Amino acid sequence: MSAGFRQARCPRVLVIGPVPPPYHGVAVMTRALLDSGLAERFEVLHLDTSDRRDVANIGRLDLGNVQLALVHGTRFMRLLARSQMDVVYAPLSQNTLGFLRDALFLVPALAAGVPVVLHLHGGRYGEFVRSAPVPVRGLARSIFKRASRVIVLGETLRGMLRGLVADGQISVVPNGVADAAVAPRESAGGARMRIIFVGNLIPSKGYTELLDAVQTLLDEGMDVDVTFAGGVADAAVHGKALAGVRYGEDRVRFAGSVDAHVRAELLAASDVLVLPSHYGNEAHPLVLLEAMAAGLPVVSTRHAAIPEIVVDGATGLLIEPRDAAGLAAALRRLAQRPDERLAMGRAARRRYEERFTLPRWTERMIAVFESVLPAGQ
Repeated sequence: MSAGFRQARCPRVLVIGPVPPPYHGVAVMTRALLDSGLAERFEVLHLDTSDRRDVANIGRLDLGNVQLALVHGTRFMRLLARSQMDVVYAPLSQNTLGFLRDALFLVPALAAGVPVVLHLHGGRYGEFVRSAPVPVRGLARSIFKRASRVIVLGETLRGMLRGLVADGQISVVPNGVADAAVAPRESAGGARMRIIFVGNLIPSKGYTELLDAVQTLLDEGMDVDVTFAGGVADAAVHGKALAGVRYGEDRVRFAGSVDAHVRAELLAASDVLVLPSHYGNEAHPLVLLEAMAAGLPVVSTRHAAIPEIVVDGATGLLIEPRDAAGLAAALRRLAQRPDERLAMGRAARRRYEERFTLPRWTERMIAVFESVLPAGQ
């Protein structure tokens, strides 16, 4: 075939990041990106940085993490030497050890002149950079300054990059999740309101406040129950929380860590999802989108980008962080008004369809990658 008829090379994207298991936000979204329509526009390579051990190992200084970092760094250098990369994409850690691991990829890519897209899945990067040791702070500022694009999960989160990244470098791409494909709810169900919490059982996720709020409602004689789906992060804290539980498993249940299939079944069997988070790393929780896809109203907090997901009074209710009394009041309202609860769930489903589907997310991600390519590529 003559040069004049030779097909142009498809732009090549290297996706750096972990995939499940274990299940956490970055791994889930990396898997979603690899399974998306990205490959219809780009040639996609993947550098898998997964650590198959428990989520608790993330960000820890131990021999296993050091060895993994060196292995992944070596694989990256081989890929960079052998393949012409048009874009390098990486989710960025917001702790010192994770960030230094990421720098093993980002510094060589930037030195080679490859456009770099950083994806910030957390909500405290500005705080991390300001509090980091001086050498790490300087390295972070240099990487942010030279990145072609920095993705944040909500408009609210632009501010954390003030002084680090020019506003024109920032792209806002809210998360998206797969369609739950559940049948629309025709009624609010039985008299009992079934509450579900999905997330790691750490106090900053608000699960102990939810326990307190549910017990308040049960003490008032209200017909509610709650299921907690998530792993225990601190056995001592959890034991102390359990010591105050006055009701049996028919009212307060702990399902432990669950996979995507079981989580979908639990959401389908519930009436409202509650995530009263004040978690420092929170940004744009996937579980809220999963609940909305399942047609559930959401009770959550005015924290991070959550108010960009939940429309207070329309698709759910928002309270202030750490407000157990406000949480009890919100749940009391939904328990007493099943028709309003049902209407909110339907509105949540519509909002999911308009804003937070995987195809919509994929379109936004492809647009970001295309924006850093040279003209005509």
